[in-house]
Amino acid sequence: MFEVIIWFFAIILIVPVEYIVENYFKTMMRGQGRSYILQPIYRIIKLFEKKDGTINYFACFFSIGAFVFSLIALYMTVAGFNFLFVVSVLSMMELFIIIGAYSANTFSGKICAQRAVSRFVVLLFTSMVAATTIYKTTGALNLGVLSGYSKSNGVFISLVFTFISLFVILLIKGNIGYFNFGISGDELSVLDAALFTPYSGWSLALVQMTHWIEIGIWIKILSIFLPLNEWVSFLVIMILYLLFLLWDGFVAKVNWKQSAKYSWIWAGGVSLLNFISLYVLR
Repeated sequence: MFEVIIWFFAIILIVPVEYIVENYFKTMMRGQGRSYILQPIYRIIKLFEKKDGTINYFACFFSIGAFVFSLIALYMTVAGFNFLFVVSVLSMMELFIIIGAYSANTFSGKICAQRAVSRFVVLLFTSMVAATTIYKTTGALNLGVLSGYSKSNGVFISLVFTFISLFVILLIKGNIGYFNFGISGDELSVLDAALFTPYSGWSLALVQMTHWIEIGIWIKILSIFLPLNEWVSFLVIMILYLLFLLWDGFVAKVNWKQSAKYSWIWAGGVSLLNFISLYVLR
């Protein structure tokens, strides 16, 4: 139980640190502008302090709900619950954010909620196929069991395509590269994504924190695939994600329909390929 608590708070703290490191490297790159190294944290604090003239109470309610579901999903992940249980709670979290954006009754909120639904469908399809593939390979979906199985049986070799598909899900959730579903296709961070424009002040800060927790959850899930120590595996995936964060600054942005196409190919398609290959090879 003590280790679970350590993991719980470590993930909450480590992911913002990764965005700080990203910000640090970007300040040293040409054309990326100059900003404070601690700007990600500074923006969160400023959002909590912001006073809004008009408050969207529905968005505030759903931002709280999304944040609570993210904490529940995080606990279930570090405690080694069933993979599908975690995905179910993350789905509720995502739906709360989407409904909150739609409830603002603004054009941008509704349009971006529709784009988020498209992203949500990719996430669900990929997760279901991945879960089926993992169960067929290992006979289990419990994250704690899978972690031990990966170390002793080298399961990563059989699930390499599933790993790739879930890593793409991580990129989709991080709005990275070709997997950015923003309304204009050129957002630099989650705070600039139009999906979250209906939120403001502390409700937007909660959405940002929810986003960081969700990123940490997917990094922890992906680390289970590696036949290494838990902390080492988590660090490896974090470094890999950081590299893609930095790579994002050099990638030409595409519109959301192309993002959806790439997401279906690299997330849903690759995951399905792994599932089919198991039947063909066995």
